[in-house]
Amino acid sequence: MERFLPPYDLYYFEADHIHRYLIEAGIPVYTREEFSRSFPRFSLDYGAVYHMFDLAIPEVPWVTLLDAAQWRAIGPTLQADLMASQIRCGRGNVYHPDWFENSDYPVNNTVTVDGRRFYLLTAEDWQAKRRDEQKLWVVKWLQEWHKDDGPSVNKQKAVLYCSANTFPRAELSGGYERVPYGLIHEYVGRFADQSGPNCFAAAIGMVLGGTGVASYPQSRHVMTQWIHQGPFFRLLDAQRYRPGTEIRTITHAWPVQPADVLVWCRSDGTAQHAAFAVSQDTVFQKESQGWESPWQLVRLEDVWYNKSLQSGGYIALYRQ
Repeated sequence: MERFLPPYDLYYFEADHIHRYLIEAGIPVYTREEFSRSFPRFSLDYGAVYHMFDLAIPEVPWVTLLDAAQWRAIGPTLQADLMASQIRCGRGNVYHPDWFENSDYPVNNTVTVDGRRFYLLTAEDWQAKRRDEQKLWVVKWLQEWHKDDGPSVNKQKAVLYCSANTFPRAELSGGYERVPYGLIHEYVGRFADQSGPNCFAAAIGMVLGGTGVASYPQSRHVMTQWIHQGPFFRLLDAQRYRPGTEIRTITHAWPVQPADVLVWCRSDGTAQHAAFAVSQDTVFQKESQGWESPWQLVRLEDVWYNKSLQSGGYIALYRQ
């Protein structure tokens, strides 16, 4: 709830009169590239909330940040123009009346575009909400964000599944003894408290946890980090994990064993995603580095990055 919105509101626009007003008022205006350089963590922390990666007009040229006082100072006409720009470019934190169901629709920060009414949630409005209102809002937002996700192993099944007692002792020699069930219990279905923790951190964290309960503190530390490919592969190598089979289609994923690490690669070999095998057909993963992506226990066939296999990509299988 504390991290759902930044202290300043993000606005995209194209119109020359908006650009002219803002710079004459002393308000910085950025190109998309300049904005990324000036605020390198902004897209990481708030990219999903603002739909920064999937705008309807991806070439929209200008970006600015406004606080509550600056927003009020620009006046109702320019406010309406700026709000309409957010609707047309597909910026996030824009809500239709049906979002509010039985509660009152806001009267401020609303605009009508093409006959439809929209509300823009601002940082000032967010801070004015009670904590219980904020909680309900975030939970509903997360439900909407994940409504189109594929099927996954739900938490109740995960708890039943992730127990060493589930498997006969004779089977534990097949890699199950290196699956850190305690860590999976601890993380699956939960959200990070900020953006950053990603798929590579989740996978290597489980590898480290597989060395024993004494390593759990270091695993938890690693899983809070934003781990990129270089550090990930060095840590993997230090744990004596070596590349083996390359999987080209999920139907040929039979070589997977518990405690393997799977790395989804583009056709040029660039690593896109990593996951830790809990069984032959189930993996522990974090889909992205955003806070809005929980740690998951999912079927291998439901991993989103399998789409890359259709364009020459492959899964590199690493085994200790």
